[in-house]
Amino acid sequence: MENSSGIKLEKAPVVSNPKGRRFRSLRWKISLSSSMILLAVVMLFCFVSYLGLMANFDNQREVEYHRYSREVNSLIKNTSQNLYQLAEMIPFLDGMKKALLTNDGESISKVFDLHWALLQFHNGVEFVHFYNPQNQLNASWDSLDTHMDGNILLSTWVSHVNQSERPINPLLCRESCIQYIVAPLLVEGKKVGVVVMGISLADVFLAFKRIAGADIGLLIKEQNSLLQNDFDFLRWNIHISALTNKEKNLEVLKKVARIYPEMTALHNGAQIRWNDQYLQIKLFPLDSYEPDKAHLIVMTDVTAAVKNIHDSIWKIALIGLLGLIFAEILLFLIFTRLLAKLKDVVFVLPLLANGQFERFRSSVASTDRVQRFRDEVDTLSEAAVSLSLQLEKLEQEVSTRTTMLIEQKNELGRERDFVENLLDTAQAIVLTQNSEGRIMSLNAYGEMLMRYTEGELRGKSFLNILIPEYETQDLLTRFKEIHSGQRMQLRHEAITHCKDGTTRHVAWLHSHLGRQSEDDPSILSVGLDVTEYKRVEGHLAWLADHDPLTNLFNRRRFSEELEQVLSRAERYRHPGALLFFDLDRFKYINDTSGHQAGDTLLKMVASMLAQTIRADDITGRLGGDEFAIILPEINANGAIEVAKKVLDQLGHAQLTINNRTHKISASIGIALFPEHGANIHDLLAAADLAMYQAKAMGRNAWYLFSDKDRSRERIHTLVYWKEKIEYSHLHDNFMLYLQPIMQVKTKEISHYEVLLRMQDKDGSVLSPGEFIPAAEHTGLIHAIDHMVLRKAIAQVAKIYQAGFKVSFSINLSAHAFNDPELLPILKEELTSQDMDPACVMFEITETAALEDLPGARGLMIEIKELGCGFVLDDFGVGFSSFYYLRELPVDVVKIDGSFIRNLSESSDDLILVNALCSVARGFGKKITAEFVESAEILSLIEKMDIDYAQGYYIGKPAPATEFFTDHESDSF
Repeated sequence: MENSSGIKLEKAPVVSNPKGRRFRSLRWKISLSSSMILLAVVMLFCFVSYLGLMANFDNQREVEYHRYSREVNSLIKNTSQNLYQLAEMIPFLDGMKKALLTNDGESISKVFDLHWALLQFHNGVEFVHFYNPQNQLNASWDSLDTHMDGNILLSTWVSHVNQSERPINPLLCRESCIQYIVAPLLVEGKKVGVVVMGISLADVFLAFKRIAGADIGLLIKEQNSLLQNDFDFLRWNIHISALTNKEKNLEVLKKVARIYPEMTALHNGAQIRWNDQYLQIKLFPLDSYEPDKAHLIVMTDVTAAVKNIHDSIWKIALIGLLGLIFAEILLFLIFTRLLAKLKDVVFVLPLLANGQFERFRSSVASTDRVQRFRDEVDTLSEAAVSLSLQLEKLEQEVSTRTTMLIEQKNELGRERDFVENLLDTAQAIVLTQNSEGRIMSLNAYGEMLMRYTEGELRGKSFLNILIPEYETQDLLTRFKEIHSGQRMQLRHEAITHCKDGTTRHVAWLHSHLGRQSEDDPSILSVGLDVTEYKRVEGHLAWLADHDPLTNLFNRRRFSEELEQVLSRAERYRHPGALLFFDLDRFKYINDTSGHQAGDTLLKMVASMLAQTIRADDITGRLGGDEFAIILPEINANGAIEVAKKVLDQLGHAQLTINNRTHKISASIGIALFPEHGANIHDLLAAADLAMYQAKAMGRNAWYLFSDKDRSRERIHTLVYWKEKIEYSHLHDNFMLYLQPIMQVKTKEISHYEVLLRMQDKDGSVLSPGEFIPAAEHTGLIHAIDHMVLRKAIAQVAKIYQAGFKVSFSINLSAHAFNDPELLPILKEELTSQDMDPACVMFEITETAALEDLPGARGLMIEIKELGCGFVLDDFGVGFSSFYYLRELPVDVVKIDGSFIRNLSESSDDLILVNALCSVARGFGKKITAEFVESAEILSLIEKMDIDYAQGYYIGKPAPATEFFTDHESDSF
């Protein structure tokens, strides 16, 4: 075989193609790849060039638009200035000075008739009115159709100029746009009246077309879209007052209106194609007396510029394609020559696999050609020769490699020693056991922790270092399972003996070890010292049962203790008592002296209780300033004595903070068991009611609950309603009713108030007033709030999905604003239901904000940031209504129904409601009147400009299906 230089080569054995892939020359692969890349570059260059040309074109159009705007504004300004000059010239016309001084309309008409035709013909004046200083019309000349509202505007302008003695130049657009000048008339320094002159903008449009070379039109918005008689411009709601080249451009505008239904899209300019022409359409707002009333539309022919861009892109593409063809031809020629040389080297490469290194180098050397410059193929030949030398050298190094393997084996031995040292320094006990569970080895950390040496423990049973427990036999069985391989790992905790007599709590992990002989270890045990963790865990367990401030039992643990005491009392027939009390004026001390003072007071009371009660008595802090004492095995007299003793101890104590001394007192309620309750809830409720009876008697008092009191009935009522509420919650017997709220001006329903109802077992519907007080007293109110929030938002979402776009006002209890879970639930429901928060409002009463105004305000601000609104309910009832109106971020105030119900009969209510409305409007709030129950009341609140009305006259509360009926009504 001969190479490309004609030198004969010995062909090396050819290696077969193991994968059976088809051969394709590198020359063709590179040519095709480069063609695709170059073609992509050409296309990208064309695209970038097109973007650049279009950007330049857009910039030029933007400059033209600014010039058009300046031209139009300049022409209108010149027209206004010319009018003003004519107005100043009127007193100097022949006979006008004398006529104006007489202030006689007939004299002015007689004299100005001589000049009217000249002003109309030469100056284009189409409107002249003369007014006296009392704003009365003396004389008028006009060829314009002035509407009634136009005359009203003229009177307003004349009155303004008569007062200010300064001219104004309003531009008024109705059927067309008229430039007015309203200027005072001065004769010999004396004001004799006002002249109003007007001129059409038709000459401005003609001058613009002459200067700018573009067509222009005037678009004026209609007052009523129903009056629009041109269907093509119905969406725009305009009529075309003026248009140059009207026959053609009217058709152009109709096409634009079909393409761009929204006229605002033309503010940035638009381009359309019309009969092989490219037209740029631009909308300019006209600065008239009524904003956004009139617009100028400019149409420019940009056909030449667009076609120039297209021609440039085609030329660029043609040049790129020619360059692509030339480059491909050149590449093909270059690679044909190079690949021939590369083929010579490839044919002799199999010699390397056969170890014929010298023969390979001779064959490669024969293919070298004398060239001026080296290339990659020369580099490949040199690399192949270098590779042959290295392979030859590698064969000679095989023996050396064998020696190195022996050295590596020794290195592995050293690494094993390193691992053993690592085990000794690890912060864990590491020991091994044999099949009998006896210790074979122990690391250094284990020796340090347990104070035993490895020799002292070797051969001893692992279980002997653990404190015996009831599961020792079970542990021994599991160790045998690990030894036999039935179990791979075992985890457990155990108390471990130390040599010095101490113990450590250790968490052990035992793992099965594969072994080669009976002497090898069978189990690897790793122990972590968790003594400190257990100590902290014990402390946390204590915190779970105790109040950290007073060290007394918390409510949860106290309830458990009370349940146990009640159980023992029932079993052994022992009487007992429960004392429940809170501190008088605790909130005042907290607010005036700070929370630190309040904490000090609570700790002082806890300390006094510990010194006062018996050892068997149980004391707990139930929250805030509430305390309770369980007195087992005591009668009524004994309980009373304890209560007196507690009051006496507290009465002699004083708290001095920052030179301010506070007296301490409490109100104690006493309930006996089992007389006043055989379970926790009844007993706590009885003691709670007794405490409030003590407060009613005066501060620092005690009260023993009595069956004769009506309070007993209240307990039964609370228990009854508590069970009924829990049953309704479990069986989903709560319902939501809607009551419509009407917008007074439009007489249309604007939104609905969401109201809660409970369906009793007999099917009757109960109002919130029957069960909400019991829910507040038994702690179920938050669960009801959460249920109302979820149900209401879900129902609003369904109503929205059915196509009814209305807003809803949701009532929450006064306790909702002290509920930390309210905001997260609201966010979760709005997100999950995909609701627009703007359609949801919440009603808050003054009572809800009374306890914690800053907290309520902060929560309301966070909810408003989500997009929801707020209504201040019962407005006007409390003394602080105006204060809450200022402090709370509400959107609507709802005047209490007590002021509205008798509005048609009570003049006092009428005066009061008017005053409330004035204050609310002063704060920028909307107003709702509730209890609107007659047409007469509705008429009265309409006269007072109240925004919304609610009441039985508007609509009674009812299920959603009565207001929203469609194919999905069942889902409501």
